[in-house]
Amino acid sequence: MSLAKTVVSRPTTLFIVFLLLIGLGGFALMNLPIDLMPDVSYPYVMVSTTYTGAGPEEVERSISRPLEAVLSSVSNLKQLTSTSSKGSSMVSLEFSYGTDLADATNSIRDALDRVRRFLPEGADSPTIFKFDPSMMPIMGLMVMSENRTPENLRQMALDSIVPRLEQIPGVATASVNGGRDRQVRVEIQSSRLDAYGLTVTQLQQMIISQNAQVAAGSITEGGITFILNTMGEYTSLDEIRNTVVYYAPSDREGGMPGQPIEVYLRDIADISEGYADQQSVVYVNGQEAVQLTVQKQSGRNSVQVAKDLRRRMTGLAAELPSDVKITEIFNTTDMIEDSLNNVTSSAMSGIVLAVLILFVFLRSIKPTIIIGVSIPVSIIITIMFMYFFGMTLNLMTLAGLFLGVGMLVDNSIVILENIYHYREKGAKLIPAAILGTEEMVVAITASTLTTICVFLPLVMFQGLLEMAGEMFAGLAFTVVVSLSISLFTALFLVPILSSHYMPLLTRKQVPLKGVLAKIDGAFNNVLTGMENGYRKIVSKVLRHKMLVVGLLFLMFVGSLALIPKIGWVFMPEEAADSVTINVTLPLGTALEETEKTLWQVQAIAERELAKDGEPAYKRLIMNAGGGNRLFGGGGSNTGSLRVNLLDFSEQTMTADEVQAAMRPYFNQFPGVRFRFSSGGMMGGGSGGSPIDIVLRTDDLVKGKTMADTIAELLRE
Repeated sequence: MSLAKTVVSRPTTLFIVFLLLIGLGGFALMNLPIDLMPDVSYPYVMVSTTYTGAGPEEVERSISRPLEAVLSSVSNLKQLTSTSSKGSSMVSLEFSYGTDLADATNSIRDALDRVRRFLPEGADSPTIFKFDPSMMPIMGLMVMSENRTPENLRQMALDSIVPRLEQIPGVATASVNGGRDRQVRVEIQSSRLDAYGLTVTQLQQMIISQNAQVAAGSITEGGITFILNTMGEYTSLDEIRNTVVYYAPSDREGGMPGQPIEVYLRDIADISEGYADQQSVVYVNGQEAVQLTVQKQSGRNSVQVAKDLRRRMTGLAAELPSDVKITEIFNTTDMIEDSLNNVTSSAMSGIVLAVLILFVFLRSIKPTIIIGVSIPVSIIITIMFMYFFGMTLNLMTLAGLFLGVGMLVDNSIVILENIYHYREKGAKLIPAAILGTEEMVVAITASTLTTICVFLPLVMFQGLLEMAGEMFAGLAFTVVVSLSISLFTALFLVPILSSHYMPLLTRKQVPLKGVLAKIDGAFNNVLTGMENGYRKIVSKVLRHKMLVVGLLFLMFVGSLALIPKIGWVFMPEEAADSVTINVTLPLGTALEETEKTLWQVQAIAERELAKDGEPAYKRLIMNAGGGNRLFGGGGSNTGSLRVNLLDFSEQTMTADEVQAAMRPYFNQFPGVRFRFSSGGMMGGGSGGSPIDIVLRTDDLVKGKTMADTIAELLRE
């Protein structure tokens, strides 16, 4: 029994199969993670080590070089670089694309175990970071109050806001920037320290050893076992003051021989409660505030996480004191949602237009409905495969889906037209469905496979294509799967619908009458005229074959010549809803100086970023000293000014215009490096250095001199 005969003879079974697939596809559509771009796996792993108080040279000698020596033996390592700065070492490992980073991380961890005991005693244990785009914050919040200090707002954020935000499903962490942490200050008098012959390290060890809570075993009483713990942690300043740090020998008159005198911490140091040194400061439109940045878990739905965050913020606003306001300052998922909605809306309009055009050419309701059904069925089954293969619904996969929309109908139209042709000859429904499908199986299968072969290498050789393979694998996957499903739908669903559930009726079986007959006749005359015109054009082309081939060849050569004019970019330019001016002052610059520079930059922005007296921005967010050290921030010499632009429909200045307005003023700040980054749809922003020049030398003084010379040449 042929495939077509088997399909047509079991309509109910196959119809139920399609209903089950559609049901699974509907479930997948509701649970498929949504993001703007694919979840790209960058082959980078970083090893961070903190060595408080050490200079760059000491960090390089005692930490970076030993780590480089053991990490250079890790498999599939492509490049290894290290950065040594004051109190911090960062070793970056770049692997070949396609490397399993989980295995690579295990190898790195084994290598670190071999070298850990050789690191300096004061250095922290090395920490491994796998670079993940989901580490970029999806939302920024600000906590402000006119009556409270930044320290009070910071404590409120840490105690009340952050724990509740981190309880939301999909939220990985929420970090706080701005304000100062409370701490106990132990100010040691050097003269008293020398009098007892003590060192700061000894005092530190004594305080640590007496500020500990450890397990003390268990005790059973009355059939119940109780776990015991020593209450050794400090609970008040007096307990810290009364800490015994030294036993001095007794040499006083009347003292008992051999009985030592207890020396308390209060005898050597002044103990008070205060705040830690300022590490970062945040201002929103000139008012000091505390900023929270929220990161989502990898693989979670960014849009859904943002919606849950907004719901939780509504509840938090009612629970916080009336003078404390928590406000959203940026949200990268808004552009994701708007972009995906626009793409989806355009694609749906294209689907409707395609169905209408089909109706014009087919001039029958049932064939149009059959073709119209095959499109969403193919798409929803493709989404089911995307879900089970762990993909996300993003611009690339949507492009793949809707790129295939125009091709999805091809197979179904060919099968349906052939069935319709047999019906016009007088064949009954089931024989027409069998014969019409059998004749076209080989043709549509070959046609579909030739198209699949174009995209299949992108999926098969994803690792060899490096970043391009990572970016376009989702697009290729959806095109390949959607075309395969369209072939499956054409061979199994269309014959069933046309023979059982929506039986095809031609003009011979049910002739039209009245106005409908006239309209149908007019359309038929138009199509007949198109066929006759096409026949005449083809006959002329065949009579002038060499001329046509020559013209086509010239067009091909001309197209190749225009390629350099078009240019090459990895990703197209995108609209941005914000511009960030990153500021880097010389290493070692105090936070106050960085803040002063940023105030000057903000004053320029307030003056220049205005149209007709109205600001071209929603808010200005100044951040001095803040940021994540992993991404190059966090030093007292760094800061940023984020310009949140108006909504796209209301923008009076674009991101490019903002950059052009600010750039001429940067020469007023000698020794300060500026860099733009745009908060575009990628979420993480753009604006990285397009060209890096790296100098390798063991003599840092000569290296700095040469770097300054090269920089001066480039400026000229």
